[in-house]
Amino acid sequence: MTFPDHGFVLLALPKTASTTLERALAPYAALAITNPPARKHLPARGFDREFVPALAARGHPRDSYEVVTMFRDPIDWLESWWRYRARKGARPGNSTAGLPFEDFARSYVSGDPSAPTPSGRPARFISVGGVVGVDRLFSLDRPDVWGPWFCERVGRSLDFGHRNAATAVRGTLTDATRTALVAHFAPEYDVWHRLVETGEWAGARGTRLATQPRGQ
Repeated sequence: MTFPDHGFVLLALPKTASTTLERALAPYAALAITNPPARKHLPARGFDREFVPALAARGHPRDSYEVVTMFRDPIDWLESWWRYRARKGARPGNSTAGLPFEDFARSYVSGDPSAPTPSGRPARFISVGGVVGVDRLFSLDRPDVWGPWFCERVGRSLDFGHRNAATAVRGTLTDATRTALVAHFAPEYDVWHRLVETGEWAGARGTRLATQPRGQ
């Protein structure tokens, strides 16, 4: 969703409450792409390629707005995919019904192409040319930070609803698999650790993130 008159653009990283944000913010957006998913969840590199020139041609150069996105703990992000693909109606090839989170996580780390795991990763979504391509990231777990920020930007009191993650089905992991995930998600945890204290990371664009260990 683009809000050039309000000084920001929101990129919809999958599994970070993008539908909730869309419901609250879309009425104030200059452009809100809600479908298909590949367009709704356009990554930073796609935004730079397709929308930065278009916005500049309409009088909104890149330095006139912030590109922002939500972020969450990387293992929680992966677990959200596992839960989502366990729902009734999931495509057979993507269904995780009956698949333990342990097996799902190990398949993701190994890059098994036959597994019903997501093909992308949050660090790649926010990256352009090897560095962070967004200006500000918010911790999904801190609505007390991002809620007021969006309200102030659009000049309205907004209702974002209530996320009740505590009641969601939780997956279990062995210590070995959790350790492997943390190593695999080294770039993502580089971001996450910057968000834990304040709930946001401003001035992120241009930062080079930690890299995965060899063999990942």
